[in-house]
Amino acid sequence: MSVLRVPAGTRLSLAAGEWASHLGLPGATPLEVRTVAVQGVADPPAPVGMLWVRGHLPECSGPGACARSWCVRVAVRLDVLYDAVAGGPDQAVVHPPVPDR
Repeated sequence: MSVLRVPAGTRLSLAAGEWASHLGLPGATPLEVRTVAVQGVADPPAPVGMLWVRGHLPECSGPGACARSWCVRVAVRLDVLYDAVAGGPDQAVVHPPVPDR
C-alpha cells in the first residue's frame, strides 16, 4: 500500500472530470481548491481511484470565515493529487509495501 502526503495549503487546479462532488457526482466545471486535508479512509468511501479532499475555495477568507476548518469536500483523482505535489522535493512520499518476514 502507498501513502500519498499532500501538504495543507496545496493549490489544486481541477479540470472538469478530475473531481467529484460530496455526493460522488462527476465535476462538470473547473474548480480551484486549497487543501486542508486529504482523507485516505473515510465513510462514505470516495469513488474508486479518488480520495476525499477537504479545503477552501479561492474566494474563502480562511478557516475563521467557515463553520468548520474547511468549507468544501470533493473527491479528487489520485493522478491529479500526485501531479499536484510531484514538483516539490519531499512533498509526495510514497512508501512501498513492507515485505512479510
